[in-house]
Amino acid sequence: MAAKRRKRLLNKKLPAASRKRTGHRKPESIISTVKKKWSERRPVLLFLVVFAALMGLFYAFILFTPFYERHSPYYLSLNARLSGCILKFLGQDITVAGISIYSPGFSVSIQKECDAIDPIVLFICAVLAFPTPFFRKVPGIIAGTLLLVALNLIRIVSLFLAGEYLPRLFDILHLELWQGLFIISAVVSWVFWLLWATQRQIQVKHTRN
Repeated sequence: MAAKRRKRLLNKKLPAASRKRTGHRKPESIISTVKKKWSERRPVLLFLVVFAALMGLFYAFILFTPFYERHSPYYLSLNARLSGCILKFLGQDITVAGISIYSPGFSVSIQKECDAIDPIVLFICAVLAFPTPFFRKVPGIIAGTLLLVALNLIRIVSLFLAGEYLPRLFDILHLELWQGLFIISAVVSWVFWLLWATQRQIQVKHTRN
């Protein structure tokens, strides 16, 4: 009988004790919760704001200053000459005149949409917007820009060869495949740079842990 009474007393005391323990816990206030979420999302939001501002400045520079209009033909003709050199190396009978590449059976002109400026600027703005030391941004910008310029030459060469030998594929390659591939290439290049730029920070965190 005495043992049963002790069990009853313990069962009665346990809920009260648990209530006391839980009663000491203070729920987080709304302000502290908002501050915590803001501190977690602030780097991402800051990156997006800086990225959007840089892209806006670039397109404002194109629209409202004559510099791009004045100098873009030189860049386009450079793309035509370099692509022409590759085509001649591949044995194609072509002639380059200004921004045009033509052969006896086909011709193509390098327009502003074919200069790879948009994906290059997308990549550069993403690199500049990410919060990391500037000395890690410079090699990334140089390497990514050269990669996208080389990819653009491959695009021009492939489009010319498609127009020369497979004209039915020209519009598909020009309007569908290469447009999306360039954007993907810019994003993938930024991801590879991001992994390289943050590699040391990740190693430092691992060593501290």
